[in-house]
Amino acid sequence: MTNTLTIIGSRAGSPGPEGPASGYHLATEYGRVLMDCGPGVLAGLTRERLHTDLDAVLVSHQHADHSADLAPLGYHRAFPVVRPPIPLLAPKGIEEYLAALDAVHGIPTLAELKTPIATQLPFTAIEPGRQYAVGDLLVDTLEAKHPVPTLSFRFPQLGLVYTADTALTDELIEFSRGARLLLAEATYVTPEGRNFDEHGHMSGIEAGRLAAEAAVEHLVLTHFSDFADADQTREYAHAQYDGPISLAQPGQRYRLSGSGAELRSA
Repeated sequence: MTNTLTIIGSRAGSPGPEGPASGYHLATEYGRVLMDCGPGVLAGLTRERLHTDLDAVLVSHQHADHSADLAPLGYHRAFPVVRPPIPLLAPKGIEEYLAALDAVHGIPTLAELKTPIATQLPFTAIEPGRQYAVGDLLVDTLEAKHPVPTLSFRFPQLGLVYTADTALTDELIEFSRGARLLLAEATYVTPEGRNFDEHGHMSGIEAGRLAAEAAVEHLVLTHFSDFADADQTREYAHAQYDGPISLAQPGQRYRLSGSGAELRSA
């Protein structure tokens, strides 16, 4: 089986004309995982015919652009056909947020939808710094620098690192070192006028620095606040990193192999 990363959505904040907010699907010989589930991601999954092709969901943090479609996903897995539950792994401390989503969105007259998340996506709390197994897929975790508990993910069997939302840190550089594909947030074009240490984000400059200092093979920029600025963001990243750089767009597929990461046409 070919190990493939599919971009479902790459927007920061909210969906837009260019697609959903954050969401990424991994189809591998070890298992099938959705990373993040922001608004519009469920529609993107169904469009790519990947909505039933899941063994687990990983959520980096509770901000809506990474988690707002969890209740709709729970609905979708329970109605009109009830599918087997799949685990949801997310940072410790998100439990109250998930319960609040269920309280708001649950349908008390339907047993399978009273608590769509808890019933269809039973929760496992992740402690940063530990390695987890999702089926046979190994996931390393790092505490990201963001205003709420947030995790970066590394998949050592695939050579893939996903930064999620974070400022650039020495720990992230080490965590990303030697990655074949680095999926890095670049919310802004440059850091001008922003305090990334406080706000917990990166621009094209920091993403490029991360790729260069970690000596990764391929950088994929994602989490754009405005995709109209994406080409300029890539230019700033290129000033820091001379390797291949792609812009994450819905429908893109990256083949992950022992020899590197290859962008395949959608």
